[in-house]
Amino acid sequence: MLKTSFKGLLLSASILTLLGCTATPSYTNITPQLQLESNRQVFTNQQPWKIDSQDLRIARYVIEISSGDGVATLINEQQSLRLLVEKSLTQAWTDNNLKLDNNSDYQVDIKLVKALAKVTESTLSYDASSQMIVDVALSHQGKHFHKIFRSTKQWDGAFANQVNNITEQLNKQLSLLLKQIVEDQELNSQLQQF
Repeated sequence: MLKTSFKGLLLSASILTLLGCTATPSYTNITPQLQLESNRQVFTNQQPWKIDSQDLRIARYVIEISSGDGVATLINEQQSLRLLVEKSLTQAWTDNNLKLDNNSDYQVDIKLVKALAKVTESTLSYDASSQMIVDVALSHQGKHFHKIFRSTKQWDGAFANQVNNITEQLNKQLSLLLKQIVEDQELNSQLQQF
């Protein structure tokens, strides 16, 4: 009798330990890698720009995981996604010789409109779709230009390490979106001649 109780207790403890190891994290680290072409835009305009950004997302988390029970697990970014986008674009533009000055009346306003992956779990796999939207606006003395950049992605995967896999997909997606913004000919032309 004592042996049977001990086996049951050992089995319960093992299950609880396994459940504790598979807990979903509440934060993930988004780290896009911006790889630019060698024949990239080089700005020759001597007029400096002031760069600012805003986070206009309705959902302030980056991953929403649901399993059909009506309850979703929400995962936030570890560092501000708005600041990460602003820093990445600013670095790429300055690497391309864009002049910056925080007192300039030439304004670049980066608006993070959406950055969200929605994940639906099943027993052994998951389906995910993500959407990212960034609006870049230029303004100077009543003159305005803005362009919206979008990226949508769908994928599926095995249940194991799903948050790591989703984060990896978000990193790739954001990297490509930032590259699209930096290499956009219309935007670069406006930054050059505004």
